[in-house]
Amino acid sequence: MQSLTNISLKTIVKKQVKWKAQLYISALSSLVIIQIIFGVLLSRSGSSTTGLLRGNLDVRFSTYSLDMFLIVSAIWAFIVGLLFTTKAYRIDDLSVISSRISSTIANILVMIIYSFIAVFIMISTYYLQVLGILLVEKKSFVIDSLFISPSTFILCFSSICLFSAIGLLFGTSFKGPVVIKIFLSTFILFSFIYIFMALNSINISPLMMLPNLMISVLYLLAALLCFSLTIWIANKSEVSRK
Repeated sequence: MQSLTNISLKTIVKKQVKWKAQLYISALSSLVIIQIIFGVLLSRSGSSTTGLLRGNLDVRFSTYSLDMFLIVSAIWAFIVGLLFTTKAYRIDDLSVISSRISSTIANILVMIIYSFIAVFIMISTYYLQVLGILLVEKKSFVIDSLFISPSTFILCFSSICLFSAIGLLFGTSFKGPVVIKIFLSTFILFSFIYIFMALNSINISPLMMLPNLMISVLYLLAALLCFSLTIWIANKSEVSRK
């Protein structure tokens, strides 16, 4: 017997993306709250503080930048990507037509959309922080760049996207076959050992000196690799489940 209704993977993924993006909108709300809290906490000292003391003259400079907002957004993206693979979220997939592959692809697309929105939330919070300091504390500012450049925007998006990809990969890996769990656990263990032993010899300054666009490309390629591995593991899990 052949079914008269043949739903393609593209159609299923499209419906799931729309459904999940609306269902998990609270994740973005939590990011807004967290960013506002950090914006208030950082309003006193900024991202970094330096001082100059000469005689009776004490001058202190506070630098306000997107650095801390980006770090918070990256951690948020990793946690949300990890949560998307938990049992509570996977139970929601039972209410729609889905498979592990379609659900994983939908999760990836939703996280990409959320990463894009997270950049706007991050930049908006940064501007609100600066505006609040100007109105409330009336501090003098030396503005290096009033508007966020496109290269900085892309760098922020690629960074958040990469951490969301890592979160999805970790969560999916620990739900996959035993071989993948053992490999991932071993890889994480040896990575921590290597970082701990080579902590003083690791030099990331050449990477930090690269232009924003080049770093963004590296981050996006790494995110693409993590997304591809996530789909591959989900496919293996689908096969093993059958």
